[in-house]
Amino acid sequence: MKVLAVMLCMLCSWSLPARAGDVQRGEIVAKVRCMPCHHLTNASKNVGPSLQGIYGRAPSITGVPFVRWDDAALEQWLQNPRAVKPNTKMSIPPVSARDRADIIAYFKSVAGSE
Repeated sequence: MKVLAVMLCMLCSWSLPARAGDVQRGEIVAKVRCMPCHHLTNASKNVGPSLQGIYGRAPSITGVPFVRWDDAALEQWLQNPRAVKPNTKMSIPPVSARDRADIIAYFKSVAGSE
């Protein structure tokens, strides 16, 4: 009976629509996960490129197969940067699906506002 209940829960969760990202949580997650190496202003210099206005802009690094950093591109990059660009210096621990959605929502919310 328990196995049937678990299988039913799994089946129902697959049919749920994708959860929209939480902008406020995304800001916190981005500060913790991204800002140790990146920055949100052009005045600051860190290890990685600026993330200022990243959503919707063209990548500033070569060898990335995206025209723009949109939801799909950011999702792929945050999920596994080395699968997108094998020789990238970016090395991050796995980012959960929730964290990726929230980070993307945050970057989308500040696009063009910096």
